[in-house]
Amino acid sequence: MSKYDDYELIHFSSVRLPYKYSALEPYIDEETMQIHYNKHYLGYLKKFNEAVDKYDITEPVIKIMQNVDKYPIEIRDNGGGYVNHSMFWKMLKPNPKGKSNPPHGLALNKIIEDFGTYGQFKEYIIEASQKRFGSGWVWWVMDRDGSTHILATPYQDNPYMPEYGSFPLLGIDVWEHAYYLKYDADRTKYIKNIFKIINWDEVNRRIMTANQNIFDVRIVN
Repeated sequence: MSKYDDYELIHFSSVRLPYKYSALEPYIDEETMQIHYNKHYLGYLKKFNEAVDKYDITEPVIKIMQNVDKYPIEIRDNGGGYVNHSMFWKMLKPNPKGKSNPPHGLALNKIIEDFGTYGQFKEYIIEASQKRFGSGWVWWVMDRDGSTHILATPYQDNPYMPEYGSFPLLGIDVWEHAYYLKYDADRTKYIKNIFKIINWDEVNRRIMTANQNIFDVRIVN
């Protein structure tokens, strides 16, 4: 057991990492992954479940996010942290040999349709991450009309929440704890390297889900 594995989970459950802590190296280091998953993610989950009990909430987790304005702030912060990371782990995949990792299938088609080129798509994400002052997330999202755009959210906000009202296709954590041990303050270098480990199969699955108009029933895992 890792020195970081110290939470017992109840109610909403964790998404198990689909790879080892070290599997995303050299782009995300093992220690960052251990701390990020076991301290931050499981910490959000523990506090979220405590708040769900405290306020006797019975809605599915995505419904909670869509209706988050009617709940106290700890639901937004900790529920958002839980939901965002539950998606994030599955949006990444190992690439130890540093092979080219371009989008394919539905993701590539949608990128060309809405951004022109993959290069331009990456520039929009990099720019959004640079402009996101402080902690937060950068997302590629689909609106209900099928169009997509890049969205930056503060703290643990996510696209499901009512002020955004969109469906997350790809999310990148730009909180300092996601990259600081390896990249120090160089968020841009971190973002550029993230493209090497994006799991485009997962992104394609999410595009298919969005295309089927399943905006309010799809659980994050």
